[in-house]
Amino acid sequence: MAMSVWQDQGVDQFRDIAGRLASIIQSSLDRSGAMTQFTDALGSAEAFTDLMIEYSGRWFAETGGRSTLMGPELFWMLSEPSPRRGTQSGLRGQESLADSETSAGHRGRKLLLICVFEALAQSQWLPEGVAEHSMTNGIG
Repeated sequence: MAMSVWQDQGVDQFRDIAGRLASIIQSSLDRSGAMTQFTDALGSAEAFTDLMIEYSGRWFAETGGRSTLMGPELFWMLSEPSPRRGTQSGLRGQESLADSETSAGHRGRKLLLICVFEALAQSQWLPEGVAEHSMTNGIG
């Protein structure tokens, strides 16, 4: 996707989607596992795309069909694969241009992860079992 499209995707849009993703992750039975799955999917456009389709279905059901997780333009940009690793035929032993650059999609996925962490921190993320433990000790 062209660089101008990447620049048009504002951080506020990423924060909005991150809030939705944080809601999905927190409502998962295994929140830590869901966060790990999300983090692991960032490196692969295909894995990330599959996860976003799954999360989009969850979000659509969670909102009763009133809202979508993200628009098609952002989904398209985030699903852009990272450049393939390897050297160009004339550059033996040297790094190729593709090796030193990261795609807009990969950078976007990383930005989205940072925004998800931000959203989780603002919603007071607690590991499984902590809330129940503090309530039984009279702290909560």
